[in-house]
Amino acid sequence: MTTSIQHLLQLPEPEPSSAAADPTKSRLPADSAASEETPEAPTQETQPVSGRRRPVARGTAAYPRRRAIRACETCRSRRTRCDNKKPVCSFCEKVGAQCITNPAGYSSFDPASLVIIERLDRLEQLLQSSSPSRLQHDEPPVIQQVPPSTTEQNREPSEHASPLSNPPNGLDFGIFTIEAVMSWPVFAGRFDSRPDLQALLNRGGTMSDYQESADLLPTEDFLAKQVETGACDRLVSSFLNYVHPANPILDVPLLLQYVQYVRINGIAWDAKSCLVLLVCALGSTAEAFHAQHLSESISARNSPSFVIAKSYFTAAQKRIGSLLSHSGVLETQCFFYAGVYLMTLQQPMAAWKFFVQAAATSQGFGFPRRTPQPELVSPAARRDRVSQESLYWTCLKSELEVRMELSLPGFGLQDFSYPSAFPSPPSENLEDETARAWYYYLAEIALRRLANRILHHLFRHQEEGRFFRISQMVDSIAAFEDQATDWMVSLPPMFSLSTPESEDDVLKFVLRGHLLDCCEWMYFPFMLETINYGRRDPVLDEYTRKGLRMSVERIAKNKAGFYHRHHGAWLMLRTCTRSALILLAASHSNHVGDLVPTGWREAVMDAMDMLRFWEAEVSDARDRLGVLAELMADL
Repeated sequence: MTTSIQHLLQLPEPEPSSAAADPTKSRLPADSAASEETPEAPTQETQPVSGRRRPVARGTAAYPRRRAIRACETCRSRRTRCDNKKPVCSFCEKVGAQCITNPAGYSSFDPASLVIIERLDRLEQLLQSSSPSRLQHDEPPVIQQVPPSTTEQNREPSEHASPLSNPPNGLDFGIFTIEAVMSWPVFAGRFDSRPDLQALLNRGGTMSDYQESADLLPTEDFLAKQVETGACDRLVSSFLNYVHPANPILDVPLLLQYVQYVRINGIAWDAKSCLVLLVCALGSTAEAFHAQHLSESISARNSPSFVIAKSYFTAAQKRIGSLLSHSGVLETQCFFYAGVYLMTLQQPMAAWKFFVQAAATSQGFGFPRRTPQPELVSPAARRDRVSQESLYWTCLKSELEVRMELSLPGFGLQDFSYPSAFPSPPSENLEDETARAWYYYLAEIALRRLANRILHHLFRHQEEGRFFRISQMVDSIAAFEDQATDWMVSLPPMFSLSTPESEDDVLKFVLRGHLLDCCEWMYFPFMLETINYGRRDPVLDEYTRKGLRMSVERIAKNKAGFYHRHHGAWLMLRTCTRSALILLAASHSNHVGDLVPTGWREAVMDAMDMLRFWEAEVSDARDRLGVLAELMADL
């Protein structure tokens, strides 16, 4: 079991080399370990022997030189010497502080150095834009399979891109969304007057819906009796069967203790009660993957199970405000599961706010900046550490996924970068169901990291939504294809994707969907340039054809989950709709008629059926269904 988990963690990934990714490393003095020392006064040997003063050089008079200060923020505030050890200096490692060094802070450089740095920046940008060999620095095709502790301990924090290339609010990946595809030149601006995503989401249900209908819901006394009599056990069991495996961040025995605590003491105004209420709310909405579905999603929202779920969530929501002043595991779990519940109800904007709060709270855990020594960790401390690590990853993953689809700024905090370390499994000897959940969890994290690297690579090669140097991207995309294949080969048998899709459970279904995300993003630049601007050659045609086939395949492979309600359903609606829109763009283009795959029309019709199921509940699904119908009517 342990060997298999380690194999999954040691997946090779196309990593940018830190030296190429961060040009500031070559700018800064080699003796930065002594960064807090002040310039030494001239010694006697440096003074002129004669009484006549030597004339001062003009350059020296104009540019008094000082040694650049590169100490971390903690050492600077303490006014102590910083050894600049990477990724954490010795003092920060000792006290457990966050070690932050600003490599782009040039305020202490003299004017001459600033001019030199500016010229070097320009020269570097020219070389990167004109040299096909940039690939050697950007995305090495293969990294030897060695433990992460070997390859990643020496990596600098700013590994993904030069600070100069990042906008102040993080990377803008809006060019990959449905709204960006609707604005492609092939559509000649026909959808420019359509409401944007934010406006569409504001038309749907909001948090006020719960407050306005609170009087119609079962009272908290009723909920307390449900808990006291054990009637909520069915909901807890439903949660553990259908919700928990997708994000195994809870200590199940501890959760059952919380349920017993609330049963004995009643529903209090603390984090334990809040978590139990959220678990019951999610358990009330959870369903089996291949369950029978109604004719439209809105029917489920009016069912008794959703009324009960809303009651539990409303009670939890009243208690969440009191958790804001705390930063423990329990509080983070409450924020996260509140976001999961709202995603289940197709309210991504409201859910994202809770994911942000959960991610912010998890920053207090100190993961992954410091790792305690194994011999100094007690079993209880290890258990706490595992909970913190898994929460950190889950909150980061969920916030990034939703933020990217909403095209929201990242506030310059995380910029879609994943830390190098992986979370640890809860124990070395995992039971079957726990092992399955953790295999899935680690596989999803590895694939999410690959997806983020693909997106970073595409962002660095795009200029205002265009990929002018598309021919230079071919080798790196081939390397990413190899990495995706390696990921599939490394999966344990229980998650093998070589089995028929009809046999998938929800976990394999989600993994297939994330893999399709990676593949479609790889080929996105080729489809954009070929469909809209007619850039054709055998290599570009090959990747465009792959991308269009992948769009058909995405819709076909997601069809089994079109009507399944879970917290990733809205993201599935978005990706399948984007695939259908790309296929319609290709069918409307005068440049790629010979590249459009067979079965594209059936795929678009399937996507439209999916949107019809959700249109009464999801306002952006309703609007995008109209877009697809309008384009289909033209053909």
